Amino acid sequence: MTHDDGRRRPPDGPERLPDIRDREDVERLVRAFYDQVLGDPLIGRRFTEVARIDLATHLPVMADFWESVLLTPGVYRRNALRAHRDLHTRSPLRAEHFDRWLELWTVTVRARHAGPVADRAVARAQVVARALLHHTAGDGRPRTVRGPVPVDIEGAVGPPR
Repeated sequence: MTHDDGRRRPPDGPERLPDIRDREDVERLVRAFYDQVLGDPLIGRRFTEVARIDLATHLPVMADFWESVLLTPGVYRRNALRAHRDLHTRSPLRAEHFDRWLELWTVTVRARHAGPVADRAVARAQVVARALLHHTAGDGRPRTVRGPVPVDIEGAVGPPR
């Protein structure tokens, strides 16, 4: 059996997606992910208007990060937390931003790859999202106003004399 483009289909079922194998796979994955992110109504403007990322500079850095996480430890040598804290001070990050980032990453990985490295890409992204959320916005929920707690002293002591 063949596909419309002439490629052979495996005889025993649907074609299996390839796993993430090398730097080129990582680069293509990161590029596809950012194609989704930049157009996203919830988080896209954080990249384009707030962080004002330059894709020509940013994509190789992100490929370094994911290559370090998935294939070759030590390639990425930057401080991801610092960049996200800086972004958080300019435009507060919330849990929903990290949830959307994770959703887009997972969909992009699953659409392109299958296998143990792809599974690790999704699992590690969950860890990264939780860690960045924790170290920027805490739990991601709006902070309650802290201050004095009103206490009715007269009612607590008993009836007036």
